[in-house]
Amino acid sequence: MSDVSSQTSGSIDREGGRLLVESPPGMPAPTWAVIAQRLLMFARGSEIGATTIAVPVDQAHLLHEVLVEPWPARLWPWHWSTTARATTDASIDLAAALSSLLIGDQAPSVPHEQIENDLHAAGFSRRLLPAQMTAVSRLTAVGHGANFSVPGSGKTTMTLALFALLRRAGVVDRMLVVAPASAYEAWTEETKDCFNEPRRPRIEVAPTSPRRSSDVVVYNYERVAMGATRAAVDGWSHGHRLMVVFDEAHRAKKGEDGLHGIGARDVASLATARYALTGTPMPNGRADLAAVLDLVWPGHGDRLADPACLNADRTWVRITKDDLDLADAVIEVERVRLDETHRAIYDAFTSDLSHRTSLIQAFPAIASTSTTRLLATATNPALLLGGSGDATLDWRDSPDLPDTVMAALSGLSSMVRPTKILRVAHHAAEHRARGDKLLVWTNFIGNVHELARVLEPFAPAVVTGEVPVSDPGAPTDRVRELRRFREDPDCFVLIATPQTLGEGVSLHKVCQSQIHLDRSYNAGLFLQAIDRTHRVGMPEGTTAQVRVLVAEDTIDEDVDRRLRLKVDRMNQVLNDPALRRLALPDEAAPAVRPMSESDITGLVGHLRRETTDTTALEDAGN
Repeated sequence: MSDVSSQTSGSIDREGGRLLVESPPGMPAPTWAVIAQRLLMFARGSEIGATTIAVPVDQAHLLHEVLVEPWPARLWPWHWSTTARATTDASIDLAAALSSLLIGDQAPSVPHEQIENDLHAAGFSRRLLPAQMTAVSRLTAVGHGANFSVPGSGKTTMTLALFALLRRAGVVDRMLVVAPASAYEAWTEETKDCFNEPRRPRIEVAPTSPRRSSDVVVYNYERVAMGATRAAVDGWSHGHRLMVVFDEAHRAKKGEDGLHGIGARDVASLATARYALTGTPMPNGRADLAAVLDLVWPGHGDRLADPACLNADRTWVRITKDDLDLADAVIEVERVRLDETHRAIYDAFTSDLSHRTSLIQAFPAIASTSTTRLLATATNPALLLGGSGDATLDWRDSPDLPDTVMAALSGLSSMVRPTKILRVAHHAAEHRARGDKLLVWTNFIGNVHELARVLEPFAPAVVTGEVPVSDPGAPTDRVRELRRFREDPDCFVLIATPQTLGEGVSLHKVCQSQIHLDRSYNAGLFLQAIDRTHRVGMPEGTTAQVRVLVAEDTIDEDVDRRLRLKVDRMNQVLNDPALRRLALPDEAAPAVRPMSESDITGLVGHLRRETTDTTALEDAGN
């Protein structure tokens, strides 16, 4: 080997979210290959050159371990830039703090009496429930953490309490919240409700550039993924200790493989304290849990999501439905018979599909499209004629439109009495007579339009993906529609799609009843919809009432059978501290997702008029 002392140092510099490692000039290629191979063990998606390798900043502590190994790296000099050294030191400190948390005798917590006194001194006026107090005491003590409590448990309230405590302790002084747009209202309203006015944090939602005087800023995941937003956050947070919160953190579940994950991981690096909130942290398996935990403990998500990791549950808290002592929602299924004309159309459609079951079984995409159209036909056949806003339903120019179905539609659709829609109108009238408000769900934009027409006497509010979140220049927006539903005594009905309103909105104080015009096989979508009116803080003496309309002898019946099993199993998951799989709604996703094999089997059984065994369903997450 050549004389090392005469060689120029290798270098480590920071460039964005990466540390660039340049080998020392003169280092033999085989020696560099050994070091590069060691780095590849943890450097996800690293870029490798003949003499360089790029390592994610959250793996800086492991990079340091490699470069201080006696052989071969320590035999060569290395120069760290100031930013690279600071990044690495922070990563080493985080790894040490996590190790201390995991190997301690017990999970740390702060005495409840101290929490109460500090919250009072911070101007926090809402009284925490016992389960919430326990969760806050633990999260306060660990410094970074995740709150996996069930929907409706008050995760926003608990997080605002955390911010009040950490700000009073001098740990942080500002908070950045990354949340879906549907959760904006919750953060603004909960901030008002949780603090006395003189001590209330000043909050801004989705500003182009945050005011320096703002204490809390809220952006959605799409905005955080934009460079301009990151620059605005940099300027606002400069010189401050920042608490970063990822609300509905499953939205960043793609980790560094998706823009949402990249943006979220980027702002996580700014934080003094990090917290992730989601009631459903494993939508598609352990990799999703790892991605969520990686937001909180950058570089350690895979380790913490490993079932073999002892005491990993110290890094999160979870309040179950049982902990909340919340009465179960009352779910009632109302069976509806199709009229003769409607039945003829549905039977013509299923008859054609029954000859395509081999294709349906072989291609999940065909199964999903067929399911979407069956669900639409069971409720409102007019949706299939197009112009409804549901692009997947429009068969006017589709080569796969069966002649029998087209004949039935063209000759009979105008004569159909959509019984389920008429039943919604009947129940809306009953609710108005009692002075009660009603939440109506449908997966189809075309049904939203038809419901709005039929329910016009009840002055319905409407929230769908077509309605902007907050736009004073628009005829209306979601903020105004929700306000009207809550406050206008003449507005008795809210019509919504679960993809749009499935997260972040609380309606339980003004509405305890909901009705589902149609549902898909997505049990997570159904449960999230129920949670809009089934939450902590319901008016005394009230219980959430859920009515489901099921068209007899249609796909509705198979969906209902499978959702009953899935909901039962999911309720076990939600009341179980163990973290398992759960399907989740996504406003950008179609109502009917790629289907599981068991759901496809159920669809085929319906087309063949077979009764399938729902006990064979093993995966409650699809």
